[in-house]
This record gives sequence, C-alpha cells and structure tokens, in this order.
Amino acid sequence: MEKLTRILISLFLFLILTECSPTPIEYSNKFSKLENENFTYFKGYSITYGEYLISNSNEKKDNERIFVKKGITGKIKNIKDIDNNSITKSETEIKSLEKLLDRFDKLDVSNLSVDDFQNIQFVFFLDKCSYTFFRLSDKNSLKDMNKTYFEKYKKDWYLYKQCSE
Repeated sequence: MEKLTRILISLFLFLILTECSPTPIEYSNKFSKLENENFTYFKGYSITYGEYLISNSNEKKDNERIFVKKGITGKIKNIKDIDNNSITKSETEIKSLEKLLDRFDKLDVSNLSVDDFQNIQFVFFLDKCSYTFFRLSDKNSLKDMNKTYFEKYKKDWYLYKQCSE
C-alpha cells in the first residue's frame, strides 16, 4: 500500500509540474472543447494520465485497478496490478485498452472518470491551477456524489478550481 501511495504522489507531482503552462490560457477555451464531447466510450472507467492508472469508476476502493505503460509507438508495453505484478491480457483486451487510451489521450486531460450513471469528471492543469469539471447526471445530486464544494459553472457542469501561488 505504501508503494501505491508513493506512485500516486509521484504521478500527481509529475502532472502538476508538467501540465502548468507559463503562458496564460483560458480554461474556458479548453472546457469548451470538451463540454459537448461524447464520453459514453469511457463509461465505467476512471483513467489517470502518465503510467496510466485504469480503474472501475463505480468503486470507491477498486482492487482491480491496473497500471498500463505505453511505448513510443503507442502500443502497450506492460500491464501491472497494484502490487506491481505483471498481468497478461488477451490480444483483444490489449487492443481494446489501446483504443481506450488513444481516445483518452486525444482529450488532453489528466484524469477522466465516467460512472454507470453518466456522471462525468475530468481534470486538467493550466497556469498553476487544477480545474476539475463535473457533469451531474439527472439521477444524482452534488450531495449524493459528495461534491458539494463544486460550484455551478455552465448548464449541467460544475467546477472546482485549486491554484498554487
């Protein structure tokens, strides 16, 4: 568990350091490119960029989460579990994961999570700030989702913004 914590902390720090842009870019421009995206393909997944962390978005604590590393060609090099053990997947499963990660990469976000109710959350970093957008399905409230700290942004989208000085 300590190893997983260290990996996640390292991943988070890497994302913060590499995603902060020195030029001011309006987060609203980036959001507008994503707000009407069809996220159905990602239903049931939570994906974090880097050495990709893929887990079940419907579970608070997912013991089936995996770490996927892609090579320069975009093909999957290896898949490991939370204990760093190699996992073997069928060719079909690997192709499916590669397609999923290719679609994820095109979104240019650091994290994306889509649950079975179509609640959608994505995160990106700009100008030393993290922007977490959340689209609430008709079946849930912010209170149901423990997201009462989010503020209404646009239509059915909510925003939580954190910046470092």
